[in-house]
Order: sequence, then structure tokens, then C-alpha cells
Amino acid sequence: MKQHHSKKHIAGLIVLIVLIILATALVVINPFQYLKNNKATVVATTDEGPVEVSVRVMDVQLVDLQNTIVGNGNVVDPSSIDVYSEVNGTLTTLSVSLGQRVEKDQVLGTVDPSRAGVTYKQSVIKAPVAGTILLLPFVQGSNVSMQAPIARIGLLEDLEVVLDIAERHIGTVGIGTKAELSFKAFDDQVFQAEVIRLSPVLNPATRTLEIALKLQDPEGKVKSGMFPSVVLFTERLEQVLAIPRSSLLYLGNQAYVYTVDSNGLAQKKNVEVGMQVDDKVQITTGLVVGDTLIVQGQSLMTEGTLVRILQ
Repeated sequence: MKQHHSKKHIAGLIVLIVLIILATALVVINPFQYLKNNKATVVATTDEGPVEVSVRVMDVQLVDLQNTIVGNGNVVDPSSIDVYSEVNGTLTTLSVSLGQRVEKDQVLGTVDPSRAGVTYKQSVIKAPVAGTILLLPFVQGSNVSMQAPIARIGLLEDLEVVLDIAERHIGTVGIGTKAELSFKAFDDQVFQAEVIRLSPVLNPATRTLEIALKLQDPEGKVKSGMFPSVVLFTERLEQVLAIPRSSLLYLGNQAYVYTVDSNGLAQKKNVEVGMQVDDKVQITTGLVVGDTLIVQGQSLMTEGTLVRILQ
């Protein structure tokens, strides 16, 4: 029993000695001084000077801005004539085909007005003018009336392109407005055109206005019924200040940008914007020609930030 007590006493002394050694090591080594030194290093680094922010810039210059309206049109013959039957009945013959050239008084077909128990002489339908067949809505054997055209004849002298524009664009389009047309059939060619007519009323269902353009096609490549892509050239401003839209920042409704002054510091400038064309925005006030505008990195700026311009 006495021997067991002695072993416990010796173990207790060993634990006490270990604790004393550890305490001495903490006092001598003091590991917390590394945390303090590290904190001091961060502060020292911050106190070395202002932090530079890398940006990309451009010089503000005068440019031309051209606003456009893009849409799809339809090539039509404004001088086309619809041909009607003089009687109701059955279309017994149809002597022409779509796209065929016909002469004045040429027979287009015949209509039999006979009914059950009553026989009438067939009515002959003739072309009132020379031209090209643009439309044949009925086939032989169809019942026709005097209210529906049997055929449409186009003179194909001056083709027009009609298209609808949205109500918001009406104020920017007028007689003489220039346009460019492109067709899938002629990928390498652009056709010039200009507005020659505007509808006096809007389409109440679509809130659009129909306009007509005169097409310049001296070689006669364009055919009635084709569908071109149309670019209307509306407002144009020459030699105005314009910057990339992406360089603008907003605080509420106030637009502003950052420029770089002669000391390499960011300078905040409130600006007023004008016409917007694609990714360009007109600046009416707030900038002058030659200002160094920050176009990348401006969201990191504050007034007086030191900047490093990337080439």
C-alpha cells in the first residue's frame, strides 16, 4: 500500500515539472509577438502610399452619329390591276399562269354562269392592260363571283417596298428619308431607296404606320413579292461628343463618368446624355474634346483615386 502511494507521488511531480517547463517556454518564446508583427506589416504596407487601380482609357473625340430603324419590307407593284369576272359562276378555263406576260385584251379565262335548268353563254375574261400575272387566287373549276378578283396584272414599271414602322418612330421618318435594302437572293449587293409615301393613318390593331419606298434597281433584279431587310437612316448628328455606353455610371437619374487628370488621379464628372446609337451615347455637357475617359475599371473609382493606365 505504501509502495502504491509512492508511485502516485512521483507521477504528480513529473506532471508538475512538465507544466513548469511549458510555462517557462511561453514566457521566453512569446509566440503572440508574431501576430503583432504581422499586423504591423499590413499597416506598414498600407501606409506606404495610395493604392493604384489599373484602368483602360480613351480620348474623348468628335464623331458622327447616325440613327437607324431596321425592319422587313415587301416588294409590291403599285400599278397592279385586279381583273374581275362580269358574272357569278364556274371558272371553266384558266388560260394563263403566274408570272406570265400578257397583252391587252388577251383572254385570261372563261366563266360559265349557267345554273340547274338554265344555260347561259360563257363570259370571257380579258386582260385590260399589258403586264405580268402577279396573282391567280382561283383554279379551274372554282366558283367565282363578281366581287373577288380572278387575276392581278402588274405593270412592273416602278416597284415599291412597303413596310410598317412603330408609332414611336413616326416623327423621325418623312418623305425623302434614305434607306438601304438587302435581299437574301443578292447577298453581295445593297439597293438604295427613299421614302415616297406615308399612310395618313395608323393601323389601329398594331399601332404601326405603313410607308412606301421607291427602289433603285436599274438592272431589274428585284421581283414583286420579294422580302428585303430594310435599314432606314433617320436622325444624323455630325461632329458631336460621343462615348461608349458602358463607360457611363448612374447615381439615381444622374449620369456620370470618371476621367484621369494630369496628376493621374480619377476625377468624377456629371454628364448629360443625348442621342443613343448602338453602343455610343452623345454627351451634351460635362466633357470636352481631349478628356481622358476611363472606359474599363470605372466602377472601382472614387474621386481622387490614383490610376495606372493599361496600354
